[in-house]
Amino acid sequence: MKPHFSEIARQMLLHGGVGEITATACAASAASVLERLQARLAPLVGSAGMRALFARAVGLTSREFPALAQLRADMLNEHVSAAESLTGALSHLDAAGAQQAATALYTNFLELTSSLIGERLVLLVLQRAFPSVDVTAKQESE
Repeated sequence: MKPHFSEIARQMLLHGGVGEITATACAASAASVLERLQARLAPLVGSAGMRALFARAVGLTSREFPALAQLRADMLNEHVSAAESLTGALSHLDAAGAQQAATALYTNFLELTSSLIGERLVLLVLQRAFPSVDVTAKQESE
């Protein structure tokens, strides 16, 4: 059994959210998630490592969600805020598309990070960054 990162990603994006789910609300939530993850992961992998992991996750996700292509290009410029670029990319989608893209992005990010620093450490970071998220959500191993 391994963590069900897509369920964890979905919960992270809904964390603290109230009211109607719109693309703008999803974009704001996704940026907030990124900022929380940066605060917790940068001390472990460095700021450049965090940006590289996020950029790789964006690259993988943009294959399925071409609307993230600009975000992928923005990640090559270290002077561009990843959170602001993410907000812009998701805001141009409909609500369902923004939620699907953001969930896929964070699923990929968590899987990549887990492969780098280990599943247990990722889950510990998530527990501290998102205390109300159930990080024990499991999926059957394939």
